[in-house]
Amino acid sequence: MLQHPIPVPSIKSENEKNQLLVRQKLIDAAEGRLVTVVEEFEHAFDILGKYPHTVTVFGSARLPQDHPSCRAAFAISWALAKHGIAIVSGGGHGVMEAANRGAKEAGGTSIGFNIQLPMEQKLNDYTTENYQFEHFFGRKVAMTLDANGYVYCGGGFGTFDELFEVLTLMQTGIVPKVPVILLGVEFWKPLDEYIKQTLVETYETIDADDPELYIITDDIELAANKILDYSQERSRDEMFKRAYRLKDRWIREGKK
Repeated sequence: MLQHPIPVPSIKSENEKNQLLVRQKLIDAAEGRLVTVVEEFEHAFDILGKYPHTVTVFGSARLPQDHPSCRAAFAISWALAKHGIAIVSGGGHGVMEAANRGAKEAGGTSIGFNIQLPMEQKLNDYTTENYQFEHFFGRKVAMTLDANGYVYCGGGFGTFDELFEVLTLMQTGIVPKVPVILLGVEFWKPLDEYIKQTLVETYETIDADDPELYIITDDIELAANKILDYSQERSRDEMFKRAYRLKDRWIREGKK
């Protein structure tokens, strides 16, 4: 037992001081990160600003170059680079390396937005321009900023994270609807079935036409043509139509 117990108000006052100190440290740390993120944006935008047409390719860093997902990434990147489209990847190995290699061997622009991780992530040897990020947030924005299309090959949590973020932004009319290509029927078909059966039919958590936001194919020529035929003006019209439709539905449901 304490000989001289500390009065309760004193304990409260000390706790408040500690909480304020912790909070201030968190704010200071966040402000420091924000400064770094802004600097990262500037570096990335300096690179992207040189190229009017870009396509970002996503996929696993763990797959060997002879894997079907890597071969598909190489092929689509090669085909698009031949038409003057700059290829953007996360700059690592696996699918990212295959995409950068395809673009570079086609004589095109091959951009790698790398990030330092404890494992897996080293810059591959096939970029014509690159930048290394410290923060996932800045890198994610750079890789999805105003691209003319997105290509997703087989991957893990990171690939799925990027996919569903882009689909959500298109679904809600925040960004224009551009081609979203899921390369690899065997890999993506089970996800497509889950989306249609569980999200659309069983739980009705998305609209019936939301799966139309993406295309699943093994056909490289078809995928490339979908991207090459993309019209920025048309996609912006579709974006506004989706946004207004969503707004009208919310009003009907009393969610003003």
